[in-house]
Amino acid sequence: MTKKPIQDVAIGKTDTTDLDNPFNRKTMTGKNEDYEVDGIAGTCDEITMYFNKEGYEPEKITFQNNSIDTILLQPITRKQTTIFDFNCDFEIINLQKLNQYPASDPDTTTCINWNLNKLEVKKNIRESQISGPEWHYMFGHYPCRIHGKILQDSVEFEYSINSGAWLTISLSDTTLLLGSFKEENNNYFQDTVWSEEEML
Repeated sequence: MTKKPIQDVAIGKTDTTDLDNPFNRKTMTGKNEDYEVDGIAGTCDEITMYFNKEGYEPEKITFQNNSIDTILLQPITRKQTTIFDFNCDFEIINLQKLNQYPASDPDTTTCINWNLNKLEVKKNIRESQISGPEWHYMFGHYPCRIHGKILQDSVEFEYSINSGAWLTISLSDTTLLLGSFKEENNNYFQDTVWSEEEML
């Protein structure tokens, strides 16, 4: 909220945009962002006016006749979802090994000899593919994972790599599910993507 004057705000006694009807005519704020409405209240003690401007919440306000006032318009806040871009570079800010992910194999001793460094984390994030629903039945869920944050275009994402060859990238309430489908990267994990025969 800037609390500065706004130019080209439409002011009228209806909220319709049908300007062909004289009843719906609008007054626009000028270069000084002020406005003057005269003669539409008639003999009424008060008048209801609508204020509209693209990018701002519309306002319906009732004034006393012959009054002078200042109107505050609130900018519309649009939720912006930032999606991780695999075609752009990113930085591994940190990483931490955790052995507590809910898994089909609760034996955390299997995690002792599994680890990834920053270069390996970056390689696997860059070369993984969107797995979507395949995540449920094509990958093993192990207690071992590497968790941390990555930075891309000044935006911090959280990542988590499971030793079952899948990973997630998250921001706020948005999460990407990814899988490692490249055979050359199998040696980074304790398990690989399952074949159709293995899923039978």
